[in-house]
Amino acid sequence: MVEVVDPSELKLSSDFDNRYADAEGRFGVRRNAVQTIPVIDVSPFVGGGSARERAAIATEVRQACIDIGFFQIVGHGIAKSELAAALDWGKQFFHLPLTEKMRVHASKSATRRGFIGAGGVDPSANPDKTPDIKERFMMSREAMTGEAAADSFTVGASQWPEMLPGFESFMKAHMRARVNLSQDWMRCFALSLQLSETFFDDVYARPGGTLALNYYPPVQPEILAKAQWSFSPHTDYGGLTLLTQDDAGGLQARNCAGEWIDVPPVDGAFVINIGDMFAMWTNDLYSSNLHRAMNTGGQERLSIAFFTSPNPDTLVQCLPTCQSAANPPRYSPIKAGDYNNVMISQSHKTGRPGVSRDTANRLKAESSDVLTSRRRFAQITGVDC
Repeated sequence: MVEVVDPSELKLSSDFDNRYADAEGRFGVRRNAVQTIPVIDVSPFVGGGSARERAAIATEVRQACIDIGFFQIVGHGIAKSELAAALDWGKQFFHLPLTEKMRVHASKSATRRGFIGAGGVDPSANPDKTPDIKERFMMSREAMTGEAAADSFTVGASQWPEMLPGFESFMKAHMRARVNLSQDWMRCFALSLQLSETFFDDVYARPGGTLALNYYPPVQPEILAKAQWSFSPHTDYGGLTLLTQDDAGGLQARNCAGEWIDVPPVDGAFVINIGDMFAMWTNDLYSSNLHRAMNTGGQERLSIAFFTSPNPDTLVQCLPTCQSAANPPRYSPIKAGDYNNVMISQSHKTGRPGVSRDTANRLKAESSDVLTSRRRFAQITGVDC
């Protein structure tokens, strides 16, 4: 069961204690308060490199996931020209008149795919809230051969802007490329956790895959309401996120010293970050970390996030290499689709990222004992997990 937190309970990011201790005695590791996000050349892994080369990349990924849960990859096999084209298509959409964008508004979709303005799908329902200053266009990957649309948030049923010929065909193909890359990357993550390279193959055979175009108009910090952002501090919900940035900058992640550090744009790179399900899988060895965006550079900003998660019926529970008698699992098992659906529903309602009560408690936790005592999963919205 999942209980969400009302955005009014989440104040400025300084109100959060850091979630991850720098010295993690349960695993015998030390987290480094990194000041820069690692950039990893993954071409040997993607291009069929040797076992030794793949293991070396997995080791780099492991340390990045322990330290901060963020890194950037180059040499991933998707051409720079395709990433640039995706950003261009996004800007074409957001530059359309509002009347045109409203033709594919998410309220017209049972799965809430489509255009979402500031304030969520229905801003009038939250007149006293301070929404993030962003617009979004949400799409889902196509159903695979023989697959039923078991998870309405992450398979099919997208709306498409007919006023932009070519947009639909490009984005469908681009999502397929990101699905393939995410499946490859689950093999790297398996190696990084001392598991068989194919350990995650079955649970990522039909992964949740949502592509979000995020548009941020320039804002003046002095006119912002308290705790208002372009994208407020949050953790991602799923397994891993593949993010493309334009050159405007503005993305930040929080290191284990509680400092916000920049995640600068790197030409042709994907930013990879860990979601809540990897924190659950790894018993908090890997960081599902706070990140935020503020576009104060005087120009528009666009990012493209591909959110992936395990097959919706996957029971996410502590991995065998991340627990012991002295280090028992911190989290109750939960179905991937149930967790995703509740968090996404909350985001649509409020115009800010959904945050689970369990995640909020972990952000404030000081020890595993506190985590245990604060763990609460309460049933909401009729979701049974």
